[in-house]
Amino acid sequence: MVELEMAKTQLLEFLKTAKNEEAARSAISLLFPKVKKLLEAEMLETGENDNMASGRRIRNADFARLYFLLTPKTVIWSKSQAKELIEGDPELAFSVFESRIQTVSADERPKLRRVILELLEDTIRNNPGTRQQWLLALLDNASLLLSDGGWKSYGLFELSNEDLIRIMLKQILMSLGQSDRVELLRNAIENAKDISLLCELLRSITGDVEPEGAKFKPDSLGDATQEVRNLLLGRVRGLAADGGLFSQIRPGYVLWYWWGCGYADEVQAYTKRLMATNEGIRLLLEIPISYIRSTEGNYESVNRTNWERIIDLKLLEERAQLVATSDDEVGARVAERFLEALKRDEHI
Repeated sequence: MVELEMAKTQLLEFLKTAKNEEAARSAISLLFPKVKKLLEAEMLETGENDNMASGRRIRNADFARLYFLLTPKTVIWSKSQAKELIEGDPELAFSVFESRIQTVSADERPKLRRVILELLEDTIRNNPGTRQQWLLALLDNASLLLSDGGWKSYGLFELSNEDLIRIMLKQILMSLGQSDRVELLRNAIENAKDISLLCELLRSITGDVEPEGAKFKPDSLGDATQEVRNLLLGRVRGLAADGGLFSQIRPGYVLWYWWGCGYADEVQAYTKRLMATNEGIRLLLEIPISYIRSTEGNYESVNRTNWERIIDLKLLEERAQLVATSDDEVGARVAERFLEALKRDEHI
C-alpha cells in the first residue's frame, strides 16, 4: 500500500505540470485502466466494461500508438468538461466541437464525431428545458457531423454518422408526447437556418402525400400533421425562391420533401430552371450521388429510377458532358464524378 501511495503522489505531482491537469489525468486513465482508480479520474462514460477496457492495452496494435505520443490527441472530455458544455450555450459548445475536430487527425475524426453525437443525444433527450435550443444548434451545425470523409472504408452493415443522426432524431421525437412533438417541430421549422434534416425527419415520421412516396402516417402528429407539413413546405418554397437551397447541407432532402408533399411538377420545373446556371448545374450534379457499400469495395452511384422523378437526368447528363470538357477545373471534376457515378447505376 505504501508503494501505491508513493506512486500516486509522484504521478499527481507529475500531472500538475500538464497544460490541462484534468484532461491529462483522464488520458492516463484511458491508456492505463488500472490507474483510473488510483487517480480517481473522471472520464466521460462510454459504457465500457473491464473486458472492453483491456482492449486498450499497449499490446493492442490499434491502440498502442497512443502510448508513444507526447501529446495524445484524445477524443474524450472529462465529466466536468462535458457538464460545462451541456449547461452552457449550445452555439458555444458547437464552436468547441469544431475546434476539437480540427485538432485531431483525419483518422480520428469519425470517432470524435460519434463521441459528440452521443453527448448531443443524451443532452437533447434528457434536458427538456433546453431541448429546443440544442435541437436548433444541431440542425444549423449539421455540417460539422455529416462528413462524407471515410465513406470508402465503411463496412457493409456499418451505420454512418448520417444514419445515426437520423435514427437519433426520430427516436427522440417519437419518445415525446404528441403535443410536445408538434411544438418541438413547429419551433424548429420556424427558426432553423438549415432545414435539411427536418425535411428528412418529417418524411420519416409522417410519410408522403405523393402516392409513389413513403406510406402516409397520420398518427405521429395527429390533427396537426398537415399544419406542420405546410409550415415546412413554406420554408422549402422560400429557399427555392431566394436561392437559399444552395446553403443547405443536404439539398436533396429538401427537394425530396417538396416532391413528397405532392408537388412533383413544381420540383421538376425548379430543377430544370437550375440547369440554366453554372451554379445550379453544379448543385444538381452533386445531389444525386450516393454511396454504395459492396464486398468488392464501396463506390458512388446514381439511382436513375428515383432521381428521374425530380430531375431530367438525360438533360443533366448532356450538361455534365459539356462541363467535363470545359476550362472550369472544379466544375469539370464534379461533372466527371457525376458521370462516373451514373455509369454505376445498379438499378439499370
